[in-house]
Amino acid sequence: MPLIHVSAPIGTFSDAARDALAEELTVIALESEELPMEPFDKSTTWIYFHEVPANKVYHGGRPGGTKVISLEINAFRGGLSEPAKLSLYKRFTEVIGKHAGILPGARVPVYIVLREVDPQNWGVFGGTTRIEDLRVPHPDLDPI
Repeated sequence: MPLIHVSAPIGTFSDAARDALAEELTVIALESEELPMEPFDKSTTWIYFHEVPANKVYHGGRPGGTKVISLEINAFRGGLSEPAKLSLYKRFTEVIGKHAGILPGARVPVYIVLREVDPQNWGVFGGTTRIEDLRVPHPDLDPI
């Protein structure tokens, strides 16, 4: 049930690429956290795209530069093992490169920050929850 913010210069992703990317990021995130792929569970992965003008992206204190893409991922502490984190970084970077139109084999300018949040610090539906609770499929709940 990660909460993901994707920031990129305007024009990095077409509308269709952004939609496809969101779907792939959702699947990878749930697989990485070993969460069910039920419609409700998928709907608890929220992705926000933030696009900014290229001249508002600064590198070395100057505007412009490359189209660096950043991700901020908030996930429950304990939901991702160390190998799962490394796999998630690799897989996220690959699909971002694909949907940003970066040629296979080229370096994909993606920076990922993963924040692990203690359950008591993450309000969910007016309360809290634990990663163990999320691993139980919810096939009867309507998606959010």
